Amino acid sequence: MKFLISLILIIFFSACTLTPNLKIMDANFTANSSENNISKEWWLQFNDKNLNELVDLALKNNSDLKIAFINMEQSLAQLGISFSDLLPKLDGTASALRSKNSINMPNNQTGNFIYGNDFKMGLSLSYELDIWGKYRATYLSQRSAFKASVYDYEASRLSIISSVTQTYFNYANACENEKALENAYNIAKDIYNINYEKYKVGALGEYEYSQAKANLENTALKFNEAKLNKENYLKILKILVADDLNDILYQGQEFKPFDFKDFEIPNGISSEILLSRPDIGASLEKLIQQNYLVGVARTAFLPSISLTGFYGFESKDLDTLVKNGSKAWNVGGNFLMPIFHWGEIYKNLDLTKLSKDKAFINYENTLKTAFSEIRYALISRKNINLQFNNALANKESYKRIYEISKERYEVGSISLQDYLKAHTDYLNSQISFNNTRYNYANSVVEVIKSLGGGFKKSDDLSKETLKDAKVLNLPFRD
Repeated sequence: MKFLISLILIIFFSACTLTPNLKIMDANFTANSSENNISKEWWLQFNDKNLNELVDLALKNNSDLKIAFINMEQSLAQLGISFSDLLPKLDGTASALRSKNSINMPNNQTGNFIYGNDFKMGLSLSYELDIWGKYRATYLSQRSAFKASVYDYEASRLSIISSVTQTYFNYANACENEKALENAYNIAKDIYNINYEKYKVGALGEYEYSQAKANLENTALKFNEAKLNKENYLKILKILVADDLNDILYQGQEFKPFDFKDFEIPNGISSEILLSRPDIGASLEKLIQQNYLVGVARTAFLPSISLTGFYGFESKDLDTLVKNGSKAWNVGGNFLMPIFHWGEIYKNLDLTKLSKDKAFINYENTLKTAFSEIRYALISRKNINLQFNNALANKESYKRIYEISKERYEVGSISLQDYLKAHTDYLNSQISFNNTRYNYANSVVEVIKSLGGGFKKSDDLSKETLKDAKVLNLPFRD
């Protein structure tokens, strides 16, 4: 037995590998910013209590995040299974057999039925020698799959937090636009009522009356569209954060108007960007996983050797089963060499190579996507930041024009048409200003997201991620 264990250890540590060398494209680029110092809790910089509560709810209740967590747990369980394949299997066995052989059985010279008992109990050992590194490569491929699942969870977490934040801003924007249109609707209604009374007594022509009516109907249409738009963002927000059906059906959402200010986030591409985006880490680990699986597929061409052993007791009588005279052992081996499989092994190797090719292209595409997202996010934030002052000045100008036109209309120096146009222009400038403010807020989120959202790669990342994921609400579990 000692010899068998020694042989297994020697073969395990000296096993060769058929895994090909992996050539990964170099991501050469010019870094133009200092280190990436984004906090992993970056949304707190917006200083919005409502937003903070929504993010906390999403980290507990979001369904996509729960699925990402379960995928990570599944991958970890599979990693444990792959590790067990590296080691011998030791099982406890016991069996009892009572038999009756016929009188006419060959070699039965007694002329009578033969009765017999067979009792066994002991330990059974089985192990396939990992000569070609098949099980080692399988374990290493699953280790990369687990790392990829951790990165996928972190990428999902960042995506969900970003979605919650941007949806909250869009909701707040819709609420402010709804308020502006509600004010416009009330003004349009007052104008219509005044002009209707004038029209009834003949002090106003049908043309002017029709203008006031059309303006009221048009403003009412926009107001109702704004209310529906707000409900649409509320629906998305509830899907992201809610875990209670009554909350989804009946509860609204408070919001705080966005306070425009500059945020301390990087203005360029960090030299650590390849370590700061979990999606890049995930795609790289999936490529490494597929490379190991190519090595696993290659081992199918080569012979396999399995060892088996038994040590225990065997007796025809139960009361003598554990006596010294009942001790039994055996050691055996099995050799299997593939000869002709109708091209199955070759095609399986081709499939694993093609999967590796796809993983390489996916990794390459992830890099391209990441850098294009960073480029667009940085440029977008810069441009929208410049647009803010223009939008503010535009709103103030149209506000003043509206105030002057209102004064002139009340004294009869301008027509109703000119007054309504000034009011419409002012309303549009208000909505444009609101949209610019919240577009800026969303552009900040896009920059943070594109740069990895404070994600830091570390040796203890899996432990940290599993610890963070404990806040998930999983009431359906036993």
